[in-house]
Amino acid sequence: MALTRIIAHRIQRLQPTQSAQLQLRQAAFDTNGKLEELGYELKVNFIRKGGKFYGRFSPETIEFPFSSWLKEFREERFSFESFTHKAMQHFALELEKSETILDAYVFFVIEKIEAGELLYVFVVEHSYAIYLDTELAVTDSCFLNSSQLGLAAKVTLSDWDAGESATYLAILRERGEKELSDAFTQFIGFSDKHDLKSDTVEFLKIVDNFTESLDETTAKLTRNKVVDYCLEQNKAGKSVVIKDLSNSLSDELKTYEPDHFSRYVESTQDHIKAEFIPDTSQVRSYARISGRNDSISMSFDADCLGNNILYDAATDSLTIKNLPPALKARLLKHLSSH
Repeated sequence: MALTRIIAHRIQRLQPTQSAQLQLRQAAFDTNGKLEELGYELKVNFIRKGGKFYGRFSPETIEFPFSSWLKEFREERFSFESFTHKAMQHFALELEKSETILDAYVFFVIEKIEAGELLYVFVVEHSYAIYLDTELAVTDSCFLNSSQLGLAAKVTLSDWDAGESATYLAILRERGEKELSDAFTQFIGFSDKHDLKSDTVEFLKIVDNFTESLDETTAKLTRNKVVDYCLEQNKAGKSVVIKDLSNSLSDELKTYEPDHFSRYVESTQDHIKAEFIPDTSQVRSYARISGRNDSISMSFDADCLGNNILYDAATDSLTIKNLPPALKARLLKHLSSH
């Protein structure tokens, strides 16, 4: 992770009736190994968290000034420190609109990668623990709990500059803390919540239509490759680009021309997005069929349905052939002991 700037400030509001108190760091940190490690941990935990929302900045910059201050910093009219100070003062005001309490550190991190620059905003709390010191005495300690990241935002600055993306801003909201999440959302100025599920469902229908004309083996390999690609992109915090996926299918299967799949998409669905953020729950359910109740838990490859696994809707029953050897052995052992 190539950190170019990183700074942290503290925000405290210990009682719903109190004003939020800020402790502002005056200068950005000098980057070093520990900060690089912390920045990487926060970034990875942000990427791995499900349930993120994607959209853009609100155009109402008077009410939501975060983006205008960010722009002024990018145009070198503000220093990085001044931008973050103004942002924290605005966060405190948003927090005071509710009865929310908070004691946390807000990290502003700028990362430079080959594709451009990104801004991350992480809200991190301290956690407390007990450990034994060198004299084997019980001692209290506290640490930045980067693994329990609940509030965060990422701005893909290059996409924002280009003005072509509707999802250059991603936020993570604290589950079960609506007022706090709303304050953070208002602070960032997030708007245009994007329907990832709808985009993904539409895309997977196209994949199904595309594979209908293929032989069974190629169709299965294609679907599996699509699923793997989508999940890999999501894990890396990247969107699915139809043209790149098409090239990947060509490289992997050696069956298609590089633009075969992308041309099919363009010819059948002229409104499909050339790039979208995949909803991982939809992608996983496309690859595997699963479900559970109080006594049964089951999961199997979607390709098994109609082959080794048959479903009879009239009797609401499944017939399973070619059981896994370990399961068969357990069944036989159980039957013989009863």
